[in-house]
Amino acid sequence: MANHDYTFPLHAKVLHSGMAIFGVTAYLTAEFAEDGFGSSGYYLHAYLGLSLTAFIVLRIIRGFSGPEPMRFSGWSPFSTRQWSLALQDARSLIKLIVPERGMHEGLAGLTQAFGLAIFCWMGLTGTGLFLLDDNPKATLFEIVEELHEIGESLIPLYLALHVGSVLVHSMAGKPIWQRMWKFSSND
Repeated sequence: MANHDYTFPLHAKVLHSGMAIFGVTAYLTAEFAEDGFGSSGYYLHAYLGLSLTAFIVLRIIRGFSGPEPMRFSGWSPFSTRQWSLALQDARSLIKLIVPERGMHEGLAGLTQAFGLAIFCWMGLTGTGLFLLDDNPKATLFEIVEELHEIGESLIPLYLALHVGSVLVHSMAGKPIWQRMWKFSSND
């Protein structure tokens, strides 16, 4: 397979950094919100989650109107091509061969789409909880809260897939993390 040597522009690195930082810290502070509306732990978790939501909204905007490599049109998780490439990638991994794909292709593209979907889900449901929290006993609040908890249970799976794939690439001598996390004056 061809060696894909691409770098991410600064705006993509900032969006990724914001989603990673606010997503992980919001996830880690979820237990602080258990004290309920009005507690400092609740507000810490809520504002970290709302910050994540802002970065997700910006990422979605860039996915529809940004530069070509960042657009969603090229890496739909619903395309047969994407699933075919992902199946090829899975076969390669079974043979202990680390697949090399272009940006957002194959398993990498499906993993990234899964992460965006989960964090979008968490942002929508978390914002809903924040706006509805003046009456936590309301049926709508309880439904949105359950939906939020479903998303919360999927975050460790996503993080294991995403971070795990970065680690596998690094152990194979292809440190792809540097494409996203190296900042230079050329960005």
